Amino acid sequence: MYDPLVDNCPGPAQPHARSYWQATTKTQLPQPSAILPERTDCIVIGAGYTGLNAALELAKRFGQKVVLIDANRIGWGCSTRNAGFAMPGTGRLGYGDWQKRLGDSGARAIQAEYQRGFDRLEQHLELCPQQLQVQRGGYLKVAHQPSAVEGLRNSYQTLKEFDPNTRWLDSDAIQARIRSPQAHAAIHFPQSFGINPVLLTASIARQASEAGVTLVEDAPVQHWDKVGGLHRLHTAKGRVCAPNIIIATNGYTPNHLHPSIHGRTLPVLSSVIVTRPLHAEERQAIGLSSSELVMDTRTLKYYYRLLPDGRLLFGGRGAIRGKDAGHPRYARHLLQALRGSFPALRELTSEPADYYWSGWVSVALDDYPRVYSPEEGVYTSMGYCGAGVTFTQIAGQRLAELVMGEELPPLPFYQSPLPEFPFPHFRRVGQWAFYQLARWRSL
Repeated sequence: MYDPLVDNCPGPAQPHARSYWQATTKTQLPQPSAILPERTDCIVIGAGYTGLNAALELAKRFGQKVVLIDANRIGWGCSTRNAGFAMPGTGRLGYGDWQKRLGDSGARAIQAEYQRGFDRLEQHLELCPQQLQVQRGGYLKVAHQPSAVEGLRNSYQTLKEFDPNTRWLDSDAIQARIRSPQAHAAIHFPQSFGINPVLLTASIARQASEAGVTLVEDAPVQHWDKVGGLHRLHTAKGRVCAPNIIIATNGYTPNHLHPSIHGRTLPVLSSVIVTRPLHAEERQAIGLSSSELVMDTRTLKYYYRLLPDGRLLFGGRGAIRGKDAGHPRYARHLLQALRGSFPALRELTSEPADYYWSGWVSVALDDYPRVYSPEEGVYTSMGYCGAGVTFTQIAGQRLAELVMGEELPPLPFYQSPLPEFPFPHFRRVGQWAFYQLARWRSL
């Protein structure tokens, strides 16, 4: 598959991933434009959650002429490949981490910003005829081994200060909900919910189109220069100029799209399997609710949820290089991990999964994303660390506000550029070493 550290661009005319979402979701996307305008107020590169929200905000709220281009189709990247976990956060830092850095008031300001992301997500949900196939039941962060319980409990003591509805589930309580030898305690986050990511992409895209955004597919950027003080993009569909460019490609950003962002994130593959529908006996044996999202406390986490049709979605780390993503061993690895979580599904996990796919997530060196301008007239939001379903909704809005010269809230996301990885050419070597260390620690 496409690899942003190797390939020049991810398109054009590449098919969507053979995912459960693409195979089972029926929805209506807006008709893309066959013509690329020569001039506009702002060009957005990347038709995923961030880019669509930014384009929608610029057109609807600020009355800007916006051209949104994608190397392939609308939502071709992780906006339609993710697991549909809508959670209050982004990156890898929790409220306890922010409290230590910023104090109680700073952490609560970040909590309020996360809530704005949820509010915007709820708006998209209401405008979707299928209500995004929402499954409201909260999110369980599960201690996968006894040694992880104490640290998780300490996290809960901090979390309940920010959300009194957060609940602690001891061993008996979690076993009553998840019958797994790898569930020893858990924190329940009640606000989280599951969605269908394809429906979310379609909902925002329809709103953007109705607001006047010009959507152009199969238009990868082949060259970027400046002429007469304007940024000019040379694409597979022609050339387009604008004073402002938004880069909203996140984990799919080609390595040399623009020098101002080179080496600022590490694209990491996350892979997902979806099983056949579970039989009633199998569902009873694992005890998993059809409305809860689950993630464990491993360094390289596993996550899972029951889908509306009774299938089990299970995800975790994938290959390091894009060319290896489709190798059967990575699907087998997830099946083995699923069997470890639910031994009662041994018969199920002896069968090939019905669906297997991978997607690139963007990891920041210091574990949280940025919305910023790396160069005059260039704006970007990157580095969600695989936790962007909710935050991208507000990040797109903040990007639009930044383009229009509005002052953003004084939060760390908006006050500095993404730090550059040291020795960026060796990012994959560091990733491999990190994986080996995490694997050794889990033995």
